[in-house]
Amino acid sequence: MIGKSLDIGSSVIRFFSKNFYTLILFALVLISAFSSIWLFYFEIVKDTNPLSSIPAHIVKTLFDAMVLMSPFFVVKRRGFVFIPLILLDVFCLSAVWYYRNYLDIIPFSSFLLYENLTPLLLESAFASARWIDCLAIVPTLMTGVFYKFVLQKRVQKERRRLWWPVIVILSVFVCFHIFLSVRDIKSKQYDSLTDRFVTFPNNILYFDLNGMCGYILYHAATSLLPQPELTEEETIRIQDYLDAYPRYADNIYSVNENKNLILIIVESLNSWVIGKSFCGEEITPCLNRIVNDSNSITAVHVLPQVKDGRSSDGQFMFNTGLLPLKSGAVATRYDDVDYYSIAKALKRRNYTAVNMTVDGNNYWNQAEISVAYGYDQNIDRLGGGTSVTDSVLMERAIEKIKVQKTPFFYQLITGTSHKPYNEPYRKTKLSGATGFPEEVRNYMEVIHYTDRCIGAFVDSLRSNGLYDNTVIAIASDHNQLLSPCGVPGYNDTEAAFIVANAGVKYTHTSVMGQIDIYPTLLDIMNCNDYAWKGLGYSILRTPVGSAAGWNGTVYGNEGDSLASRQIEAWDISEEALAIARKNNEELDAQVTFCRQDVFSADGMQSGSYDIIVSNPPYVTETEKREMEANVLDWEPELALFVPDEDPLRFYRRIAELGRELLRPDGKLYFEINQAYGQDMIRMIEMNQYRDVRVIKDIFGKDRILTANR
Repeated sequence: MIGKSLDIGSSVIRFFSKNFYTLILFALVLISAFSSIWLFYFEIVKDTNPLSSIPAHIVKTLFDAMVLMSPFFVVKRRGFVFIPLILLDVFCLSAVWYYRNYLDIIPFSSFLLYENLTPLLLESAFASARWIDCLAIVPTLMTGVFYKFVLQKRVQKERRRLWWPVIVILSVFVCFHIFLSVRDIKSKQYDSLTDRFVTFPNNILYFDLNGMCGYILYHAATSLLPQPELTEEETIRIQDYLDAYPRYADNIYSVNENKNLILIIVESLNSWVIGKSFCGEEITPCLNRIVNDSNSITAVHVLPQVKDGRSSDGQFMFNTGLLPLKSGAVATRYDDVDYYSIAKALKRRNYTAVNMTVDGNNYWNQAEISVAYGYDQNIDRLGGGTSVTDSVLMERAIEKIKVQKTPFFYQLITGTSHKPYNEPYRKTKLSGATGFPEEVRNYMEVIHYTDRCIGAFVDSLRSNGLYDNTVIAIASDHNQLLSPCGVPGYNDTEAAFIVANAGVKYTHTSVMGQIDIYPTLLDIMNCNDYAWKGLGYSILRTPVGSAAGWNGTVYGNEGDSLASRQIEAWDISEEALAIARKNNEELDAQVTFCRQDVFSADGMQSGSYDIIVSNPPYVTETEKREMEANVLDWEPELALFVPDEDPLRFYRRIAELGRELLRPDGKLYFEINQAYGQDMIRMIEMNQYRDVRVIKDIFGKDRILTANR
């Protein structure tokens, strides 16, 4: 027995001595891979789920790095290990940059869109770079240098295929994940060993559960492999669904026949900017004039339903009335399909259809997809070598429209308001708006610039006698996620849809989806006899009050014609907000969270809220001595105490803010200190609130105060 042990020990020693430099290289490669995956975890998963276990992810990251790099043991040319290592670095870095723009992990299918990397997109990606990204680059560079000048010749002498280390690593990896699955089965989180690997909650959570290897395998299978054909049963279900859709053939909401149509797809137009002013400067003066016109349609609660194709997905929905793919971009995966489209509907009546974009033909495959949508001509970069500004786009469009045979349909795709917003054109007073991060102020500036371009474009149509005979539809390709901001009325989750010269005055005050824009345009343009009405509804016909996101979540209230309710929560503690965001995600409560100190909140938009509810600190320092230990031990002081000399300081400040923030007849609700009920009534009345009353709790103590603005 002793002899066998000695033999095994000698074999192990011989293995390490014969492969010493190879193992050093493996260790360095392992460290490099670990650092890239750790960047991925730290910047994406940890940022999204602060309660995620760091020790667990250290183990997962180590296993993932070993599995991904272990194949080099069986390749004689050890230098080949840098190929998967560099690919891993590129993926992790791309995913982090993508996440900083879109708050999601980059889908695998997007890596097939390398031809789509225009200067506009590259600029946005590089603007997301931070110093911490060196974790994905520097270790690999250092390993490469060390291999080239120190290890290469030595490793070449040891190059042999070593299968058993790979087998050991893979076996341990498989056992580890079986352990995780068994643990989750015992906790009743899953029912079988495979559930955690086939259930797709979302990209980030999937990575959080299964690590890099699980994530790569899942998306390689779901994103890159061909999708199965529809079964007969699925085809019947789809047909039954389409047959149940409302159909209308009248044209009671249509404009005069043969009016021109111009569809302006504005890059990243969040609807909260419309109608807002800061520092005496309107963000969108042109759009505001259109909204206030007696002949326009306005919708500012449009749910973005784009997915992997982002801007191209918005264009796809507006043009075809179809929803985008869950994985990949229609514009690149299915650019050879003969789609029903708004352009083809109009061309039946002898319209000329032209597509113009600020970027190149390779921008979301405009050259091919514009043909699929039925455009007669596609004009990219307007003859220039690089992307152009929105002002140039509008100027060139006017030049062509002036000599264009009527009727015509022009689609203009803007791009100046694309990330990054580092150098806004001709800064205005908006750059001094208080309470906003720099990114948001710059965003307001670039939207202000694009709005000016649209205004000049509309004025040119008027001066050339074309405006009265032209419908101008303005739609946002998608929303733009921005830095967290505590300014009321700020909501970066909704997009806008505005139509000038619509032939009717209509304001859609409830939720709608981007999918509803196509049938609405058909309705306006006298195309209700077209074969394909789209998956959405014309908002002029149906009381649309909801829309579904790509993950199946329904926003708004189905059939509700009232404005969607936005819930915003403030707190000064980032730790409290992190826990609240986690709870919000698990409960799908759709609350927007903002880190905000009420004493520094100023310069905010008036009339933003219907209700303000607050339970601010109200325990005086004197009362602290009477409190129970279980409260003092677990409740943070920041949430409890106020000075004896000014016990109503938080209530007074919130009441002052409420005078600005609440709409007429808005309501104010406070939880109060039982000792200050009458003082609260006097203070609230002095702030010009009405119907002030105090409600007692079950113990007969003053506990709730209500008031109307």
